[in-house]
Amino acid sequence: MPVKKEYKMNLPPVKVRNAAQAIDTALSYLRKQQVAALPDENTKWQEKTIYSTEPQDYGITSKLFTTDDWLVEVFQGVAPLSNTVYRITLFSVRSNYYWKGSVRADGDVTEASAFRLLPEEESQKITEEFSRKSEVPPPRPGGYGH
Repeated sequence: MPVKKEYKMNLPPVKVRNAAQAIDTALSYLRKQQVAALPDENTKWQEKTIYSTEPQDYGITSKLFTTDDWLVEVFQGVAPLSNTVYRITLFSVRSNYYWKGSVRADGDVTEASAFRLLPEEESQKITEEFSRKSEVPPPRPGGYGH
């Protein structure tokens, strides 16, 4: 009878399994940095899929989470869950606060742009970009190379 060998991969622990958990992790990170003007911990987000206008092998490019005041875009590339990196843009429509960073599946947070108040002109551009992205319809059946 042949001897069975077991192979174990040393994968990092997965603490963040989806876009909503990535937002919670990013907000927790910002709260630890004592950022005051953040969404409440009990915020109820509306979730919408944002589709790409470019032909790709997959149609979903990101998720948009919204409240009356906040817009949060979470992009996650195609990767094994333990290697997933969630790129997050957090923006307040009313107060013009902005943060950009990434959350890895192991819970590690990296800032790309520190939490800050944007000038009105830059804030308007971001609002328009979010609006434009959210209006892209889903791909037709057979789209995206299928």
